Amino acid sequence: MVRLLIGKGVIIFVLIILSCDFKEQNSLPVYEDCNPIFVNGYTDKASYRPGEVIEAFLNFKSNLAPCQLTISKIDGAKVFTIDTQTIIQTQPSASASIDGFDYTSSIKIPVPTTLKSGIYLIENAIPFIVKSTTQVDLMVVYPSNTAAAYATSGGHSFYDKSDRADRISFHRPVAVQALSLHCLNWFLTMPDIKIGYVSDMDMDDFSNISNAKVLVIVGHSEYWTRKARLNFDKHIINGKHAIVLSGNTMWWQVRYSQSSDQLICYKDAVADTEQDVLLKTINWYESSLQYPILSSIGADFNYGGYGIYADSGWDGFKIVNPQSPLLKGLGFSMGDILDLRSGEYDGSPVSYFENGIPVLDKNKLGFYKVELIGFDKGSRLGNETIGTFIAFQKTETSGVVVNTASYSWCSDAGMGGTDGSQIKIITRNAIDLLLKGQSVFLK
Repeated sequence: MVRLLIGKGVIIFVLIILSCDFKEQNSLPVYEDCNPIFVNGYTDKASYRPGEVIEAFLNFKSNLAPCQLTISKIDGAKVFTIDTQTIIQTQPSASASIDGFDYTSSIKIPVPTTLKSGIYLIENAIPFIVKSTTQVDLMVVYPSNTAAAYATSGGHSFYDKSDRADRISFHRPVAVQALSLHCLNWFLTMPDIKIGYVSDMDMDDFSNISNAKVLVIVGHSEYWTRKARLNFDKHIINGKHAIVLSGNTMWWQVRYSQSSDQLICYKDAVADTEQDVLLKTINWYESSLQYPILSSIGADFNYGGYGIYADSGWDGFKIVNPQSPLLKGLGFSMGDILDLRSGEYDGSPVSYFENGIPVLDKNKLGFYKVELIGFDKGSRLGNETIGTFIAFQKTETSGVVVNTASYSWCSDAGMGGTDGSQIKIITRNAIDLLLKGQSVFLK
């Protein structure tokens, strides 16, 4: 139908289509799924608040008609789609690991104001975090620094045997950390718990975690800035709690570049150009940093070591506190083994053994209260080590920290392993006890 509109000498014809049989409809662009031609990419930041805009840098196999980009949850469930132009990006330079891939900006994605806090994926490959703007029960700290430290996109990481980079770029493809994945997926099954998410970099600003009751450290959270550690401790000192589902935690001090697009870790005090001794990017246990790991989480990798190499342990925690509230509903007996093939443990200092059970060095820890739940034997630098699953309270008024001390807790060998159901029950017990203000201690 054609409707004629007349006003002030201007004649406007408006064509209203009443039928879908016109041939012209076939010429409209067809937005196919981007996945078949998607290669890789990254975002401008690790995290965003609802209403902010994600700038994505995407690489495709071909320059074709616009395609439909999929945004999904960490478990693969589709959340929304958005149309984007495709582009074949230029080949990254030889210094891309350090300087970034320098892709052309592909699309700007508005974060819906109604999108819940969580970890999301672009094309099931590029992670980004949506932060919480409201009070939450749990605040999950995703180990974005450690994921970047191990990523080899561009050719280098912090683990090259030769020509190791002393800084790496966040502006390159970095996959979701596998050691965190089972916990991240499991959190999605808790509709009764309000959960927020932040990146490692967000920990530098206390306001990002001030609305949380319990901090949760997942996977392998190895690289921490001084500000992040101070804010973690501030959270605990303020009477709030933490659950550490990670091992080899807080092992290296790092810094960010001035533009926040690089992670810096020289791993050598002399080579580090930073003049402030307290900011040198070396192991946190080094006395020159004046900030031992034990003071924050009650255990470190020097005491815990490697758990699945040749040793006299059990590839899992031997239970020594079976009546612990953290083990409620599991029916453990003294000496039972919680199967957990942990590549790396953290451990607490041990004074001596009594009937084969380690007795924690409470004087060295200096805590108001600490209990050992289970332990495993490991090795490091040719010495026997002890991985310790503990709960502690620094002072009578501070919050409680439950430290499972294993970097496999959230992995295929932990939540996804033989005793995965028990590990989930233990974790849920810790969450419920801390949120309800009930004691995690037997005594």
